[in-house]
Amino acid sequence: MRVALRARFMAVLSLVLSFSVTGTSGSVLAAAESHPPFETEVIVRTVNQFKNKADVLNFVAMSKRYGVDVISMNVKQDEDDEVPSGRVFYRSDIAPIAQGYENFDALREVLTAAHDAGIQVHAWIPQFHDQEAFRKHAEWQMQSLVNGVQTPFKGANGNEYFVNPLHHEVQQYERSIIREVIENYPVDGVVLDWIRFDNYNMDVSDYTVAKYQAQFGYSPLDIDFETDSPQREQWNAWRTEQIGQYVGDIRQDISQSSNPDLRLGVYILPPEFREVGQDVSKFKQHIDFVAPMAYFDDWGFNSDWVYSTEYGILKDTSDRISGHPVDIVATLDNDWTDDEYQEVYKGIRDNYPGVKRLSFFAYGTWPEAELAKINERTTWPTPDWTPPVEQDYPAQLPAGWKARNIGSMPGNAAYHSSKKQFTMSSRSTDIWGRADQLNFVYQPVKGDAEMTLQVRSMDLMSGWAKAGIMIRESLDADSKHADMMLTSENGAAFQYRVDTKGITADRTADASTPSWLKLSRKGNTFTGSISTDGKKWQTVGTVNISMSRQVYIGMALSNPGDDPGSKAVFGNVKITAR
Repeated sequence: MRVALRARFMAVLSLVLSFSVTGTSGSVLAAAESHPPFETEVIVRTVNQFKNKADVLNFVAMSKRYGVDVISMNVKQDEDDEVPSGRVFYRSDIAPIAQGYENFDALREVLTAAHDAGIQVHAWIPQFHDQEAFRKHAEWQMQSLVNGVQTPFKGANGNEYFVNPLHHEVQQYERSIIREVIENYPVDGVVLDWIRFDNYNMDVSDYTVAKYQAQFGYSPLDIDFETDSPQREQWNAWRTEQIGQYVGDIRQDISQSSNPDLRLGVYILPPEFREVGQDVSKFKQHIDFVAPMAYFDDWGFNSDWVYSTEYGILKDTSDRISGHPVDIVATLDNDWTDDEYQEVYKGIRDNYPGVKRLSFFAYGTWPEAELAKINERTTWPTPDWTPPVEQDYPAQLPAGWKARNIGSMPGNAAYHSSKKQFTMSSRSTDIWGRADQLNFVYQPVKGDAEMTLQVRSMDLMSGWAKAGIMIRESLDADSKHADMMLTSENGAAFQYRVDTKGITADRTADASTPSWLKLSRKGNTFTGSISTDGKKWQTVGTVNISMSRQVYIGMALSNPGDDPGSKAVFGNVKITAR
């Protein structure tokens, strides 16, 4: 369901919420009546949730208690963790059955209990992420081009197993599993997942190369997959069309089955992942619903990316399915803040009123408390909610310094006069994409300026936590900026956003804590440098940004982790205005 893919872009949108007030109880009633409850779907990983019949009965009872309308059940393993991908959780004559499920037909038990409780069950069936098929059939393995060599693709960490989505035998095998499920089990729908590649450089097996060359007259092995070009675009369009045709074949299988009206849906990645060859517009005529994975924080976006009418996942999905009666089931996370849920729910209701169902994914076991929270939120936004306003927070800092959580995420700051150092914290934040979430200790400055400091330590932080110097045009999350950052485990990075609401780019260098950093502005030229001693400097990057004369300069900290004890220590802080 989730993938470790790089993509981080965001922007924050301030919202104003207003209701007609005719007395407290009257206004609350009117608000409740104006917000019909969203339907609720929960996505369940069988290996975590259903180990025996008692687990099934307990979960279905909880689901009924908290208003769950649909259980999307993993009937074929998606990830390579507790169980290898490709194993199934029902009585199959085709696919290998997951260990521990040989005598426990989880799909049958869930269907029986859920239907007795009036809850629908969708069979969530991942497709081309399939370790069992990968290992059994070498000729089915997805091949990637690595340094000019065709190589079986096993993911960045060597533990992901894809089969070739274009191989006719692979397609027949995966389709046969779907047919087996729908002919033997009274499921209410089928949801496809992992119908994609992982990057531009795959599949390049001999099978696919021959197929492509026969159609276009040249080998895809000659394409530079690292660089955008007409050849790469043609290659990606061809792969994307093949995926679309595959979904059409599954629709035909369903139409010819004993349950021809069965609903078919697909979980899709954000539109930014063009390299995976997945485009809902290529198969919209074959599906009944599409479930865009709107995990904005996981992908590195800001919350308005979910519901914006200018960009984002629901905007893109809505545009691509235009002209066909396809329902959108917005697929959300279950660990956001209340304000984030209020904002996202309001944005969906205002901008995409056709969205009637919200789906929620949990990688592990579903806690009862989370189902209860989802049930409480079905009519949100609440009538008394207003968007939080970003402002400076109180902090004991030297004269001239102020502190702010840009992106409204938690963080604090303090200054230790005897040690002449600043200590800052930050959680669930990132400086990347189209907007930022960070803790910023800053002061205004006009014209040219230079700032140096030493990052002395970074404790209990994510490997991609960033501590360093930033110059921002404004205190808005989507502001132009340049920064020179040290990460906890991944070296140093000179980052910049050239345009307001634009994407962030970076240039990197090897470095580790402690290190000295320097960021300078001369006109519209920004330069970031690193040093081990504060004397001999190495330039990491330089960029031109058209930025106003009045800017904000200071110490910036972001940390994707959530350890409340995380902190970074800065010393030898010096600003020179020119």
